Amino acid sequence: LDCLQLLHCHLGSQIPNIRDIRSAVMEACHFYVNLVGEGAAMGFLDFGGGLAVDYLGSRSNHTQSMNYTVAEYCADIVEVIMETLEPHGIAHPTIVTESGRPTVAYYSLLLFNIFDVTRFEPTPLPSADEISEEDPLIRNLFETLQQLKADRVQHCYNNTVFYRDELRELFKRGRISLRSRALAENLVLQIFRRIAELLDNLGDEAPPELRGLREQLADIYYGNLSVFQSLPDHWAIDQVFPVMPIHRLDEKPSRDAIIADITCDSDGRIDSFIDAHGTCKTLPLHPIDPEKEDYFVGVFLVGAYQETLGDLHNLFGDTDVASVRINADGSFDITRETEGDSIADILKYVQYNPKDLLERFRDTAEQAVRRGAITVAERREIVDCFAAGLRGYSYYES
Repeated sequence: LDCLQLLHCHLGSQIPNIRDIRSAVMEACHFYVNLVGEGAAMGFLDFGGGLAVDYLGSRSNHTQSMNYTVAEYCADIVEVIMETLEPHGIAHPTIVTESGRPTVAYYSLLLFNIFDVTRFEPTPLPSADEISEEDPLIRNLFETLQQLKADRVQHCYNNTVFYRDELRELFKRGRISLRSRALAENLVLQIFRRIAELLDNLGDEAPPELRGLREQLADIYYGNLSVFQSLPDHWAIDQVFPVMPIHRLDEKPSRDAIIADITCDSDGRIDSFIDAHGTCKTLPLHPIDPEKEDYFVGVFLVGAYQETLGDLHNLFGDTDVASVRINADGSFDITRETEGDSIADILKYVQYNPKDLLERFRDTAEQAVRRGAITVAERREIVDCFAAGLRGYSYYES
Protein backbone atom coordinates (compact mmCIF):
# COMPACT_ATOMS: atom_id res chain seq x y z
CA LEU A 1 0.00 0.00 0.00
CA ASP A 2 2.89 2.37 0.65
CA CYS A 3 3.69 2.18 -3.07
CA LEU A 4 0.30 3.61 -4.08
CA GLN A 5 0.82 7.17 -5.24
CA LEU A 6 -2.02 8.09 -7.64
CA LEU A 7 -5.80 8.11 -7.39
CA HIS A 8 -7.50 8.29 -10.79
CA CYS A 9 -11.18 9.02 -11.40
CA HIS A 10 -13.16 9.87 -14.50
CA LEU A 11 -16.61 11.44 -14.43
CA GLY A 12 -17.08 11.76 -18.19
CA SER A 13 -15.92 13.69 -21.22
CA GLN A 14 -18.58 16.43 -21.45
CA ILE A 15 -19.90 17.44 -18.03
CA PRO A 16 -22.03 20.58 -18.48
CA ASN A 17 -22.89 21.29 -14.82
CA ILE A 18 -20.15 22.55 -12.52
CA ARG A 19 -22.07 21.28 -9.48
CA ASP A 20 -21.66 17.70 -10.73
CA ILE A 21 -17.92 18.27 -11.08
CA ARG A 22 -17.66 19.69 -7.55
CA SER A 23 -19.59 16.73 -6.16
CA ALA A 24 -17.39 14.20 -7.94
CA VAL A 25 -14.18 15.96 -6.87
CA MET A 26 -15.36 16.00 -3.26
CA GLU A 27 -16.06 12.26 -3.31
CA ALA A 28 -12.66 11.58 -4.90
CA CYS A 29 -10.97 13.69 -2.23
CA HIS A 30 -12.53 11.62 0.54
CA PHE A 31 -11.23 8.46 -1.13
CA TYR A 32 -7.82 10.16 -1.16
CA VAL A 33 -8.04 11.11 2.52
CA ASN A 34 -9.00 7.57 3.54
CA LEU A 35 -6.25 6.01 1.44
CA VAL A 36 -3.67 8.23 3.13
CA GLY A 37 -5.15 7.20 6.46
CA GLU A 38 -4.66 3.54 5.54
CA GLY A 39 -0.97 4.16 4.89
CA ALA A 40 -0.85 4.89 1.14
CA ALA A 41 1.92 7.26 0.09
CA MET A 42 -0.26 9.07 -2.47
CA GLY A 43 0.77 12.45 -3.90
CA PHE A 44 -1.13 12.57 -7.21
CA LEU A 45 -4.84 13.14 -7.81
CA ASP A 46 -6.00 12.62 -11.41
CA PHE A 47 -9.55 13.74 -12.24
CA GLY A 48 -9.51 12.46 -15.82
CA GLY A 49 -11.80 14.24 -18.27
CA GLY A 50 -14.98 16.20 -17.74
CA LEU A 51 -14.19 19.76 -18.78
CA ALA A 52 -16.85 20.51 -21.39
CA VAL A 53 -17.01 22.39 -24.69
CA ASP A 54 -19.82 24.92 -25.09
CA TYR A 55 -21.02 23.83 -28.53
CA LEU A 56 -24.28 25.76 -28.13
CA GLY A 57 -22.68 28.92 -26.78
CA SER A 58 -25.52 29.16 -24.25
CA ARG A 59 -23.47 28.92 -21.03
CA SER A 60 -26.09 26.53 -19.65
CA ASN A 61 -26.23 23.01 -18.20
CA HIS A 62 -27.54 21.64 -21.49
CA THR A 63 -25.69 18.45 -22.39
CA GLN A 64 -23.95 20.23 -25.26
CA SER A 65 -23.02 23.35 -23.33
CA MET A 66 -21.35 24.26 -20.00
CA ASN A 67 -22.43 26.60 -17.20
CA TYR A 68 -18.90 27.48 -16.09
CA THR A 69 -15.61 28.85 -17.40
CA VAL A 70 -12.23 27.14 -17.46
CA ALA A 71 -11.11 29.47 -14.66
CA GLU A 72 -14.12 28.46 -12.54
CA TYR A 73 -13.44 24.79 -13.26
CA CYS A 74 -9.85 25.13 -12.02
CA ALA A 75 -10.79 27.23 -8.98
CA ASP A 76 -13.51 24.83 -7.86
CA ILE A 77 -11.23 21.79 -8.06
CA VAL A 78 -8.48 23.50 -6.06
CA GLU A 79 -11.00 24.82 -3.51
CA VAL A 80 -12.61 21.43 -2.88
CA ILE A 81 -9.21 19.72 -2.53
CA MET A 82 -8.02 22.35 -0.07
CA GLU A 83 -11.21 22.28 2.03
CA THR A 84 -11.23 18.48 2.17
CA LEU A 85 -7.54 17.73 2.79
CA GLU A 86 -6.40 20.56 5.06
CA PRO A 87 -8.56 19.59 8.08
CA HIS A 88 -6.77 16.21 8.02
CA GLY A 89 -3.32 17.75 7.74
CA ILE A 90 -2.70 16.08 4.39
CA ALA A 91 -0.31 17.74 1.96
CA HIS A 92 -1.82 19.08 -1.23
CA PRO A 93 -1.39 16.58 -4.08
CA THR A 94 -0.17 17.18 -7.61
CA ILE A 95 -3.39 17.72 -9.59
CA VAL A 96 -3.71 16.05 -12.98
CA THR A 97 -6.53 16.43 -15.50
CA GLU A 98 -7.04 14.81 -18.91
CA SER A 99 -9.26 17.32 -20.67
CA GLY A 100 -8.92 15.94 -24.18
CA ARG A 101 -12.14 17.28 -25.68
CA PRO A 102 -11.62 20.99 -24.90
CA THR A 103 -7.96 20.66 -25.83
CA VAL A 104 -8.61 19.40 -29.37
CA ALA A 105 -12.17 20.47 -30.27
CA TYR A 106 -11.13 23.95 -31.37
CA TYR A 107 -8.24 22.98 -33.59
CA SER A 108 -10.22 21.65 -36.54
CA LEU A 109 -13.05 22.77 -38.79
CA LEU A 110 -14.69 21.19 -41.81
CA LEU A 111 -15.23 23.15 -45.02
CA PHE A 112 -17.34 21.90 -47.92
CA ASN A 113 -18.96 23.37 -51.01
CA ILE A 114 -22.63 23.24 -51.93
CA PHE A 115 -23.06 21.68 -55.35
CA ASP A 116 -26.86 21.59 -55.71
CA VAL A 117 -30.05 22.87 -54.11
CA THR A 118 -33.61 21.54 -54.03
CA ARG A 119 -36.23 24.20 -53.34
CA PHE A 120 -39.81 23.37 -52.48
CA GLU A 121 -41.33 26.36 -54.20
CA PRO A 122 -44.72 26.34 -55.95
CA THR A 123 -44.96 27.21 -59.62
CA PRO A 124 -47.60 29.51 -61.20
CA LEU A 125 -51.05 27.95 -61.27
CA PRO A 126 -53.17 27.45 -64.38
CA SER A 127 -56.30 29.54 -64.81
CA ALA A 128 -59.39 29.00 -62.69
CA ASP A 129 -61.23 27.73 -65.79
CA GLU A 130 -58.61 25.01 -66.31
CA ILE A 131 -58.73 23.99 -62.67
CA SER A 132 -62.54 23.78 -62.79
CA GLU A 133 -62.18 20.87 -65.25
CA GLU A 134 -60.05 18.83 -62.83
CA ASP A 135 -61.03 16.24 -60.20
CA PRO A 136 -63.38 17.61 -57.48
CA LEU A 137 -60.66 17.15 -54.85
CA ILE A 138 -58.31 19.38 -56.84
CA ARG A 139 -61.06 21.98 -57.07
CA ASN A 140 -61.43 21.71 -53.30
CA LEU A 141 -57.72 22.45 -52.89
CA PHE A 142 -58.04 25.51 -55.09
CA GLU A 143 -60.99 26.76 -53.04
CA THR A 144 -59.01 26.16 -49.83
CA LEU A 145 -56.22 28.38 -51.18
CA GLN A 146 -58.74 31.13 -52.00
CA GLN A 147 -60.35 30.95 -48.55
CA LEU A 148 -57.09 30.89 -46.56
CA LYS A 149 -56.94 33.61 -43.86
CA ALA A 150 -55.12 34.00 -40.55
CA ASP A 151 -58.15 32.89 -38.52
CA ARG A 152 -58.60 29.76 -40.67
CA VAL A 153 -55.05 28.37 -40.87
CA GLN A 154 -55.74 25.23 -38.82
CA HIS A 155 -58.97 24.47 -40.70
CA CYS A 156 -57.35 25.03 -44.09
CA TYR A 157 -54.32 22.96 -43.11
CA ASN A 158 -56.51 20.04 -42.03
CA ASN A 159 -58.48 20.16 -45.28
CA THR A 160 -55.34 20.41 -47.38
CA VAL A 161 -53.75 17.34 -45.80
CA PHE A 162 -56.97 15.36 -46.24
CA TYR A 163 -57.39 16.30 -49.92
CA ARG A 164 -53.70 15.69 -50.64
CA ASP A 165 -53.76 12.19 -49.14
CA GLU A 166 -56.98 11.30 -51.00
CA LEU A 167 -55.51 12.48 -54.32
CA ARG A 168 -52.34 10.46 -53.75
CA GLU A 169 -54.49 7.37 -53.25
CA LEU A 170 -56.38 8.12 -56.44
CA PHE A 171 -53.09 8.36 -58.33
CA LYS A 172 -51.92 5.03 -56.93
CA ARG A 173 -55.10 3.43 -58.24
CA GLY A 174 -54.69 5.05 -61.65
CA ARG A 175 -57.75 7.26 -61.24
CA ILE A 176 -55.97 10.55 -61.97
CA SER A 177 -53.09 11.40 -64.32
CA LEU A 178 -49.55 12.42 -63.45
CA ARG A 179 -50.35 15.97 -64.59
CA SER A 180 -53.28 16.12 -62.19
CA ARG A 181 -51.12 14.73 -59.39
CA ALA A 182 -48.48 17.42 -60.10
CA LEU A 183 -51.14 20.15 -60.09
CA ALA A 184 -52.45 18.89 -56.73
CA GLU A 185 -48.95 18.88 -55.18
CA ASN A 186 -48.35 22.40 -56.49
CA LEU A 187 -51.60 23.60 -54.90
CA VAL A 188 -50.54 22.00 -51.61
CA LEU A 189 -47.23 23.84 -51.76
CA GLN A 190 -49.05 27.09 -52.50
CA ILE A 191 -51.24 26.60 -49.43
CA PHE A 192 -48.43 25.51 -47.12
CA ARG A 193 -46.24 28.45 -48.15
CA ARG A 194 -49.10 30.84 -47.53
CA ILE A 195 -49.83 29.26 -44.12
CA ALA A 196 -46.14 29.57 -43.17
CA GLU A 197 -46.25 33.29 -43.98
CA LEU A 198 -49.37 33.76 -41.86
CA LEU A 199 -47.81 31.81 -38.97
CA ASP A 200 -44.87 34.23 -38.90
CA ASN A 201 -47.33 37.02 -38.11
CA LEU A 202 -49.26 34.99 -35.53
CA GLY A 203 -46.19 34.31 -33.36
CA ASP A 204 -47.09 32.47 -30.14
CA GLU A 205 -50.74 32.37 -31.18
CA ALA A 206 -49.92 29.92 -33.99
CA PRO A 207 -51.53 26.49 -33.56
CA PRO A 208 -48.94 24.10 -32.00
CA GLU A 209 -49.44 21.49 -34.73
CA LEU A 210 -48.37 23.97 -37.40
CA ARG A 211 -45.25 25.46 -35.79
CA GLY A 212 -43.00 22.98 -37.56
CA LEU A 213 -44.46 23.65 -41.01
CA ARG A 214 -41.65 25.93 -42.15
CA GLU A 215 -39.15 23.19 -41.31
CA GLN A 216 -41.04 20.79 -43.59
CA LEU A 217 -40.70 23.32 -46.43
CA ALA A 218 -36.95 23.84 -45.92
CA ASP A 219 -34.63 23.79 -48.91
CA ILE A 220 -32.14 20.95 -49.22
CA TYR A 221 -28.59 22.14 -49.81
CA TYR A 222 -26.42 19.27 -51.04
CA GLY A 223 -22.95 19.44 -49.51
CA ASN A 224 -19.81 17.80 -50.83
CA LEU A 225 -19.18 15.73 -47.71
CA SER A 226 -20.01 12.46 -45.97
CA VAL A 227 -21.57 12.90 -42.53
CA PHE A 228 -20.42 9.38 -41.65
CA GLN A 229 -16.79 10.19 -42.52
CA SER A 230 -16.47 13.76 -41.28
CA LEU A 231 -19.23 14.29 -38.66
CA PRO A 232 -20.02 10.81 -37.29
CA ASP A 233 -21.15 12.09 -33.89
CA HIS A 234 -23.92 14.12 -35.52
CA TRP A 235 -25.36 10.92 -36.94
CA ALA A 236 -24.55 8.61 -34.03
CA ILE A 237 -25.34 10.65 -30.89
CA ASP A 238 -27.10 13.78 -32.25
CA GLN A 239 -24.10 15.99 -31.48
CA VAL A 240 -24.62 19.53 -32.69
CA PHE A 241 -21.81 21.66 -34.07
CA PRO A 242 -21.70 25.34 -35.02
CA VAL A 243 -22.50 25.51 -38.75
CA MET A 244 -22.49 28.63 -40.93
CA PRO A 245 -21.56 29.91 -44.38
CA ILE A 246 -18.06 31.38 -44.51
CA HIS A 247 -18.77 34.24 -46.92
CA ARG A 248 -21.51 36.77 -47.77
CA LEU A 249 -21.47 37.49 -44.04
CA ASP A 250 -22.65 41.07 -44.61
CA GLU A 251 -25.80 39.75 -46.29
CA LYS A 252 -28.73 38.36 -44.30
CA PRO A 253 -29.53 34.74 -45.28
CA SER A 254 -33.09 34.36 -46.54
CA ARG A 255 -33.49 30.61 -47.06
CA ASP A 256 -34.27 27.99 -44.40
CA ALA A 257 -32.30 24.86 -45.23
CA ILE A 258 -31.06 21.48 -44.13
CA ILE A 259 -27.84 20.00 -45.50
CA ALA A 260 -27.75 16.62 -47.21
CA ASP A 261 -24.45 14.88 -47.83
CA ILE A 262 -23.20 13.12 -50.94
CA THR A 263 -23.97 9.58 -49.74
CA CYS A 264 -27.12 7.67 -50.71
CA ASP A 265 -28.08 7.14 -47.05
CA SER A 266 -31.14 8.99 -45.72
CA ASP A 267 -29.28 9.52 -42.42
CA GLY A 268 -26.56 11.41 -44.28
CA ARG A 269 -27.77 14.90 -43.45
CA ILE A 270 -27.32 17.75 -41.00
CA ASP A 271 -30.72 18.75 -39.65
CA SER A 272 -29.99 20.03 -36.15
CA PHE A 273 -28.38 23.44 -35.78
CA ILE A 274 -27.55 26.01 -33.12
CA ASP A 275 -29.49 29.24 -32.75
CA ALA A 276 -29.89 31.93 -30.11
CA HIS A 277 -32.42 29.83 -28.18
CA GLY A 278 -30.64 26.48 -28.23
CA THR A 279 -31.15 24.23 -31.24
CA CYS A 280 -33.35 24.38 -34.32
CA LYS A 281 -34.11 22.17 -37.32
CA THR A 282 -33.05 24.50 -40.13
CA LEU A 283 -30.08 26.72 -40.96
CA PRO A 284 -30.43 30.18 -42.54
CA LEU A 285 -28.47 30.18 -45.80
CA HIS A 286 -28.21 32.49 -48.80
CA PRO A 287 -30.02 31.84 -52.07
CA ILE A 288 -27.48 30.53 -54.58
CA ASP A 289 -27.10 29.22 -58.10
CA PRO A 290 -24.53 26.40 -57.71
CA GLU A 291 -23.81 26.39 -61.43
CA LYS A 292 -22.72 30.03 -61.38
CA GLU A 293 -21.12 30.57 -57.98
CA ASP A 294 -19.15 28.81 -55.27
CA TYR A 295 -20.76 28.62 -51.85
CA PHE A 296 -18.90 27.15 -48.89
CA VAL A 297 -20.20 26.14 -45.47
CA GLY A 298 -18.07 25.60 -42.36
CA VAL A 299 -18.66 23.21 -39.48
CA PHE A 300 -16.68 24.23 -36.40
CA LEU A 301 -15.37 22.59 -33.20
CA VAL A 302 -14.96 19.21 -34.91
CA GLY A 303 -11.46 18.53 -33.60
CA ALA A 304 -12.74 16.23 -30.84
CA TYR A 305 -12.43 12.84 -32.46
CA GLN A 306 -14.54 13.29 -35.61
CA GLU A 307 -11.66 12.45 -37.95
CA THR A 308 -10.67 9.33 -36.03
CA LEU A 309 -14.27 8.12 -35.62
CA GLY A 310 -15.17 8.58 -39.30
CA ASP A 311 -15.68 5.51 -41.45
CA LEU A 312 -15.88 4.50 -45.11
CA HIS A 313 -19.66 4.28 -45.33
CA ASN A 314 -20.58 4.44 -49.04
CA LEU A 315 -16.80 4.38 -49.69
CA PHE A 316 -16.15 8.07 -49.13
CA GLY A 317 -12.64 8.44 -47.73
CA ASP A 318 -10.59 10.95 -45.82
CA THR A 319 -10.91 14.54 -47.01
CA ASP A 320 -8.12 16.89 -48.04
CA VAL A 321 -6.51 18.54 -45.02
CA ALA A 322 -4.75 21.89 -44.74
CA SER A 323 -2.85 22.92 -41.60
CA VAL A 324 -2.98 26.68 -41.00
CA ARG A 325 -0.89 28.81 -38.63
CA ILE A 326 -2.28 32.15 -37.48
CA ASN A 327 0.42 34.77 -37.03
CA ALA A 328 0.52 37.51 -34.39
CA ASP A 329 -0.35 40.18 -36.95
CA GLY A 330 -3.52 38.34 -38.03
CA SER A 331 -2.05 36.91 -41.21
CA PHE A 332 -1.84 33.18 -41.76
CA ASP A 333 0.38 30.57 -43.37
CA ILE A 334 -0.65 27.21 -44.77
CA THR A 335 2.02 25.02 -43.22
CA ARG A 336 1.00 21.67 -44.66
CA GLU A 337 -1.45 20.26 -47.18
CA THR A 338 -2.43 16.60 -47.22
CA GLU A 339 -4.44 15.07 -50.04
CA GLY A 340 -7.47 12.98 -49.11
CA ASP A 341 -8.05 9.39 -50.17
CA SER A 342 -8.16 8.60 -53.86
CA ILE A 343 -10.52 6.04 -55.36
CA ALA A 344 -7.55 3.65 -55.59
CA ASP A 345 -6.78 4.13 -51.89
CA ILE A 346 -10.34 3.26 -50.92
CA LEU A 347 -10.42 0.20 -53.16
CA LYS A 348 -7.33 -1.07 -51.36
CA TYR A 349 -9.10 -0.65 -48.01
CA VAL A 350 -11.81 -3.07 -49.19
CA GLN A 351 -9.34 -5.60 -50.61
CA TYR A 352 -9.40 -4.68 -54.30
CA ASN A 353 -6.19 -4.22 -56.27
CA PRO A 354 -6.42 -1.07 -58.42
CA LYS A 355 -3.66 -2.28 -60.75
CA ASP A 356 -5.51 -5.53 -61.42
CA LEU A 357 -8.74 -3.63 -62.04
CA LEU A 358 -7.00 -1.34 -64.52
CA GLU A 359 -5.45 -4.29 -66.37
CA ARG A 360 -8.78 -6.09 -66.57
CA PHE A 361 -10.44 -2.94 -67.87
CA ARG A 362 -7.66 -2.47 -70.43
CA ASP A 363 -8.15 -6.09 -71.61
CA THR A 364 -11.90 -5.52 -71.93
CA ALA A 365 -11.28 -2.38 -73.99
CA GLU A 366 -8.81 -4.27 -76.22
CA GLN A 367 -11.38 -6.97 -76.88
CA ALA A 368 -13.86 -4.26 -77.87
CA VAL A 369 -11.32 -2.97 -80.40
CA ARG A 370 -10.94 -6.46 -81.87
CA ARG A 371 -14.73 -6.74 -82.23
CA GLY A 372 -14.84 -3.37 -83.98
CA ALA A 373 -17.01 -1.88 -81.24
CA ILE A 374 -14.57 0.99 -80.62
CA THR A 375 -11.51 2.43 -82.35
CA VAL A 376 -7.95 2.37 -81.04
CA ALA A 377 -8.18 6.07 -80.27
CA GLU A 378 -11.42 5.55 -78.35
CA ARG A 379 -9.83 2.68 -76.41
CA ARG A 380 -6.96 4.96 -75.35
CA GLU A 381 -9.37 7.69 -74.27
CA ILE A 382 -11.57 5.27 -72.32
CA VAL A 383 -8.64 3.60 -70.52
CA ASP A 384 -7.08 6.97 -69.69
CA CYS A 385 -10.41 8.13 -68.27
CA PHE A 386 -10.70 4.98 -66.12
CA ALA A 387 -7.13 5.39 -64.84
CA ALA A 388 -7.78 9.06 -64.02
CA GLY A 389 -10.86 8.01 -62.10
CA LEU A 390 -8.79 5.65 -59.95
CA ARG A 391 -6.39 8.48 -59.16
CA GLY A 392 -9.23 10.91 -58.46
CA TYR A 393 -10.77 12.16 -55.22
CA SER A 394 -13.63 10.22 -53.67
CA TYR A 395 -15.76 13.38 -53.40
CA TYR A 396 -17.34 15.45 -56.16
CA GLU A 397 -14.81 17.31 -58.30
CA SER A 398 -15.95 20.07 -60.65
